[in-house]
Amino acid sequence: MSRPPVSVADLRQLLAARFPGKAGKSAGCVPTGVPAIDEALGGGLPAGRLTELVAAGAGSGGQSVLAQLLQTTRAGRQRVALIDGAETFAPEAVVPDSLQHLVWVRCGTVVQALSAADMLVRDGNYAVVVVDLCGCAQRELRRTPATVWHRLHRAAQSGGAVLVKTPYPLVPAVTWRLVLPAVYCLDDQRLPRAVLTAHLPVEIDRGHAGLEEERTG
Repeated sequence: MSRPPVSVADLRQLLAARFPGKAGKSAGCVPTGVPAIDEALGGGLPAGRLTELVAAGAGSGGQSVLAQLLQTTRAGRQRVALIDGAETFAPEAVVPDSLQHLVWVRCGTVVQALSAADMLVRDGNYAVVVVDLCGCAQRELRRTPATVWHRLHRAAQSGGAVLVKTPYPLVPAVTWRLVLPAVYCLDDQRLPRAVLTAHLPVEIDRGHAGLEEERTG
């Protein structure tokens, strides 16, 4: 049975009740707590920009990055919104306290996920908005018009950082693309998550938009 649709007004009311007042504009960057990412990006996710995290497969480390980001932002008293495009987020797998500052929006389609992302990014109430599209149907992802991404790029300029988690390179004109190339083996998965995150290999791809900024900056 499909869940009843939630209107934009309903969602705004729920957010206002849980988080009264504004979080304020983010400046600079938002640390993720993942050394390889923060060092490569000069401190963390750039505010006012889209960053793409390519995580192919369940053992690539994408969930570890998200869990560490939640812990780090919780410690920094920063609000986070998670748009869960395929309902893959497992709250029981993270430290319970890491959920206190999180708004979790569960969606059933890519269209719903990107519509919710556009609204929450423009809301300006979050240090980070994570859009998790891993697990979504590739056919849906590939049919997403470029205009939707450009609209999200513009919305991000409101101040917060936007992290789009994808199963393969997808977001056009992204400033930074982070690729998790390694897949954890069974022995690796027995190690504490903090150890895995500290040694997580990340490939950094300076996107076309980022190169244009460097030339014109």
